[in-house]
Amino acid sequence: SLGGRLAVISYHSLEDRMVKHFFRKQARQCICPKESPLCTCHHSPQLNIITKRPIRPTDKEISENPRARSGKMRVAERMINE
Repeated sequence: SLGGRLAVISYHSLEDRMVKHFFRKQARQCICPKESPLCTCHHSPQLNIITKRPIRPTDKEISENPRARSGKMRVAERMINE
């Protein structure tokens, strides 16, 4: 739905990279190849990235739950209604 939020917690760097690239691609106006001189995709942004950098656990949270140490959370908001 319009305005819905997506929060993803990743625990490995490769997972975080996939989430970051997905968010960035869906937040862009145009997804045409850079070599293309004109936009032919007519893509409109579907996400608005809320967190510019991932949210990391606090020292207190890590002391209470050591497995949380590697977690990174990214949040985006949906912009269009399909």
